[in-house]
Amino acid sequence: MALQLETTITTVQGFEVENAYGRVSVVDNTTGTQLQASVVFYVNETLYLGGANPLQTSGLNDLSLTPYNRDVDGSDILSLAHDYLIQLLADQGIVAVKLLS
Repeated sequence: MALQLETTITTVQGFEVENAYGRVSVVDNTTGTQLQASVVFYVNETLYLGGANPLQTSGLNDLSLTPYNRDVDGSDILSLAHDYLIQLLADQGIVAVKLLS
């Protein structure tokens, strides 16, 4: 799974990137009540697969915490993290979609 941005973003160096590709990471905290999610963006999937360095963005790849209840939310924390980050990005005016492949 990954995120595909449908909004142009600007790197900290001032470069605009259309359709950036984001890789999500997530961990369940030790109490099982929060997920800690982050996303790292690349120019595209091909460059990610080729080992390119991630884009340097401001505020877009910071770690974020969200409440979590396994009994209610389920056990697929990677999918939950994608959904959570999509909403966080939307709150910043950035449209992202979850890629299932």
